[in-house]
Order: sequence, then structure tokens, then C-alpha cells
Amino acid sequence: MTTRTEPIISVRNLDKDYGATRALGGVTLNILPGQVVGLLGPNGSGKTTLLKHIVGLLRPTRGHVLTCGSEALELGGEQMAGIGYVSQDSELVDWLTVGETVDLARSHHPTWDPELETKLMETFALERGKKVGGLSLGQKQRLGIVVGVCHRPQLLLLDEPAASLDPVVRQEFLDLLIDLIQDGERTILISSHILTDVEKVVDQVLIMDEGTVHCFQPLDTLREEYHRITLTALDGALPAEIRFTGQKHLARDESGAVVTVHNPDARLVREEAEALGCRVGMRHLDFEEIYRLVVTGK
Repeated sequence: MTTRTEPIISVRNLDKDYGATRALGGVTLNILPGQVVGLLGPNGSGKTTLLKHIVGLLRPTRGHVLTCGSEALELGGEQMAGIGYVSQDSELVDWLTVGETVDLARSHHPTWDPELETKLMETFALERGKKVGGLSLGQKQRLGIVVGVCHRPQLLLLDEPAASLDPVVRQEFLDLLIDLIQDGERTILISSHILTDVEKVVDQVLIMDEGTVHCFQPLDTLREEYHRITLTALDGALPAEIRFTGQKHLARDESGAVVTVHNPDARLVREEAEALGCRVGMRHLDFEEIYRLVVTGK
């Protein structure tokens, strides 16, 4: 496990404007070597824009992005060789064959793993002689994964990498990610709408909405912070006013209520429920519930 503390990605006060539209606003964060970060948020939240800034594909309107210790816009060939980037719409050359595409990628990466290449080409059922332009969207995404990960990059950026994969291949891709992160040295930033996939591989969660960071913390900590409290009135009717310390959301009727609470004290919850004349139940929220709460407040 790596012990380095210098960020491999450092974003400071990053703004990105497209005319009057702000795609990113004041994004500041550090990602350390060895972290596996799930980048989450609804469509249009700024996830892809952030990833493109990290690899220097976009110029900030304001602010700075340092990747591997250098300004992202000034990354050199050696640094880029240590970065892998896989997007939902992999930019591949249609007139090349699958084999030529892989050979070209291999020629640029001295750390290329031929055994991993062979394994993925077989797993993904990619034919070396087939033209890239004749591949389906899912096949292109599989080829993009081969090109993006077979040099075993130290920094791997994944933008909806499994969106076009069928469930079986998607699981095989997740198994690959789990294999890649075993040494604790590889940094992975994965953007995905498939929360069950993200939950299996990440240790940090970065949630964005409307171009800003709403949450960036360890997944285990996030799971511990949010609870759902179920109240049942003992005398047939709930009080008109229900308020718990850390309350985030309330749904109720005359005889029962469900309250979402942030960082509750179990003893205090019991006392507050008793004061309301209620029987109380309490459980952790699952990951999808937490995500929805952070983004929508419900």
C-alpha cells in the first residue's frame, strides 16, 4: 500500500464556463495516490468536464488542475504514458482494424502487459481483423477498455466505461478493476450511473451536481453518517411538530413517520422519540438512498 501523501490530482478553485453557462464552479479537491474514487452525479453535473480537465483536454476558465505534479495542460509524454482514459464514447480511428488499434496503443506504452491484452481480447470477444468502424457501440467500448488499461496505468480515469456493456461483460470488467487495485498503488477515478458497480470497487465517493462538489469522503464514513428513523405513534396520532437533531427529510401521516437523519446519536433519538410518544426503529441508509439524499435532499 502506498504511503505517499502528495496528491496525484489537485484541483483548485476550478471554474469552466461555456458562454453564460457554468459547467464547473469553484471545484476544489485532492485525490491521493492509491485512492479509488467514484465520481457520481446526474447528467449535466460536470463529471465529464472535470475528467477532461484532469487530463488537459479542456482549459479552465479560472483555477488550476495539477495532475501527476504538473499543470494538466502541460502534461508531457512520460506523464501521459502513466495515465489511462476510457470514456463511453471512445475516440477510435474507424479505418484501423482492431489489431492495428491495439498495436498502435502498445507501441506508445513500454509498460504494456501482453498477458492482460490477450486475456481482455478473449474475454471481450474482439476480432483483430475487424474494422473499428464496423464495431457496435458495445464492442467499441470494449476496445476502448483494452487500449486504456493494458499498460496498467498509475492513474486510470473511467467515464461511464461500462455503459454499453452487457451484464456479463460488465461483471468481468469489474473483476478486472478489482484486480488492478489489489496492490493499492493505482489511482482510479470512475464515473458511472450504475451505483451498484461503483459501490463494489471504490473507497471514496465524490458526488457532484450543477458543477459543484456536494460530497467527497470515504464510502464507509458516508454509510455510517445517514440513518432512517421509523416512528409509530403509541396513542394513535403523531404530534404536529416532529424535529430530530440532524434531520434531513421527513415523510409522515397521522400515525407514522419516516425521518432521515445525519449523524444521529442513538440515545438522543430514543429520548426524542419517547418525548413524542412514539415507538422508534432505526437503520442505515443503503448507498442508492444516500446518493439520492445528497443530490435531491429527499
